[in-house]
Amino acid sequence: MEKKKKTGPDECCRAERQIGYDVRTLNQVIGRLVNSYQSKVDEKAGINRMQGWIIGYLYRHSEEAVFQKDLEAEFQMARSTASGILQAMEKKGLITREPIPRDARLKRLVLTEKGMEFQMEIMENFDRIQKVLKSDIPQEKLECFLEVLDMIRENAQRECCLRDEN
Repeated sequence: MEKKKKTGPDECCRAERQIGYDVRTLNQVIGRLVNSYQSKVDEKAGINRMQGWIIGYLYRHSEEAVFQKDLEAEFQMARSTASGILQAMEKKGLITREPIPRDARLKRLVLTEKGMEFQMEIMENFDRIQKVLKSDIPQEKLECFLEVLDMIRENAQRECCLRDEN
């Protein structure tokens, strides 16, 4: 009987890098970086990272009518998840839901003054984080990375849509 050849470290290292694993690892590292900057702001506001992203989205779209369904689509979350997050944000005084004239059932999401104050602090922190992430990376390599990132996202989304159809 022939013994199986053991795989040594050289064979393991020759394996193709896995995009999903690398993206997940990068996400975790960036998440820790964000947490290190944001923990004081988040603690002060009593918010989590997703609530911070929602505050940012509402700030960037403050001239538009933004509804819960818009957040569900933007952040790829279920209606129940979005509803729970928004209810918590209302209780903390970060957002209000305002009826719109054409349909009283629809409630526009609006940042409160308190929500705006936290957005300003969040933006300052994200500017710092962005500088850290981009440091020592030539602009042309950064642009290439972002283009490839968009392509990977499109491939994954297309495949998800195809699988959902089957």
